Amino acid sequence: MLWPILISGCQPTAAEATSNSAATAVTTHAIEYQSHYQRLHRLVGAINNQQTSNVGFELAGKVANINAAAGDTVAAGQQLASLDTALLRSDRQRLLASIEQLQSQLELNQSTLERQLQLQQQGYQSQQQLDELNSAKRSLQAQLQQAQAALTSNQLQLDKSVLKAPFSGTVSQRQLAPGQVVSAGQTLFTLVPNQGAEAKIGVPVTLLNKVGNQFDYQLSHQQQPISAQLIGRSKAVDATTRTVDLRFALPQQQLWFDGDLIYLELTENIDAEVVQVPISALISGLRGRWNLMVATATDGQWHLQRRDIQIIHSNDRHALVQGAIEEGELLVTEGLQRLVAGQQVTVTKAAL
Repeated sequence: MLWPILISGCQPTAAEATSNSAATAVTTHAIEYQSHYQRLHRLVGAINNQQTSNVGFELAGKVANINAAAGDTVAAGQQLASLDTALLRSDRQRLLASIEQLQSQLELNQSTLERQLQLQQQGYQSQQQLDELNSAKRSLQAQLQQAQAALTSNQLQLDKSVLKAPFSGTVSQRQLAPGQVVSAGQTLFTLVPNQGAEAKIGVPVTLLNKVGNQFDYQLSHQQQPISAQLIGRSKAVDATTRTVDLRFALPQQQLWFDGDLIYLELTENIDAEVVQVPISALISGLRGRWNLMVATATDGQWHLQRRDIQIIHSNDRHALVQGAIEEGELLVTEGLQRLVAGQQVTVTKAAL
């Protein structure tokens, strides 16, 4: 009759069984405060070239020839387009004929004047006739100068009827067609130089004051890092973005496109008492708050507590927080979806 009683005495009590089955194993990390942290700012800007030019004819006229298209690479002085110069060539022929006529009249006047001077020396000519010949000579000379000036102006108009590239570069836009009548100064080509590309990025004033007056910066283009040097800083705040424009020189050996996006990465050092925790440790709380789950020991047993915290800064892996947590407490970072406040657990400590 004692055998059943002995067997019963070897079994764990109901309370012990319940306690052991309720304890869930969790991995914890000791909370450590840090006195400061770094915040990485990624600011977007655009690539441009200060020498990019909108070029067009200085004269109005009808387009006769087009020698460049969008995407073409041109050299300095290369012809881009030309205007119809039929009227200018006709006017040039008229001026040449007028100059030739005036030169002939001057030659005749000079010969007549020389003969009259000889007659005057012999007493056969009056001073009045000589004065009239000298006056006619000066009038012809003035008319000749006017005709020559008109011819020079005509040549300038002919030269300006040919549109040439002011520098070596690439035609990014063309806005004309053969036979089109254009006005003086109208933009016909947009020319981007092969060198001199810059990055223009707006930086908030508060951040600019914190990073100081450094010259070497880290840029990012198409996910590739680029070391760039600051070459200019605006002295005015943009009224729309509330930022100050910084200009950076870009490597000349690389091909750049106007308007392409480029990023500036700035690291800001901030003095603050914060704790770095994994994103997986955050729990959504009431009224938009955030919580952490902390394991605390009472009478030799570990239980969970929810603590209210404030997220100061975060990225895709970690969050920097402040709140109702203390140095050295054990933070639960995994399996939070199956845990509740007050639950009994067994803890395994690991390095954060």
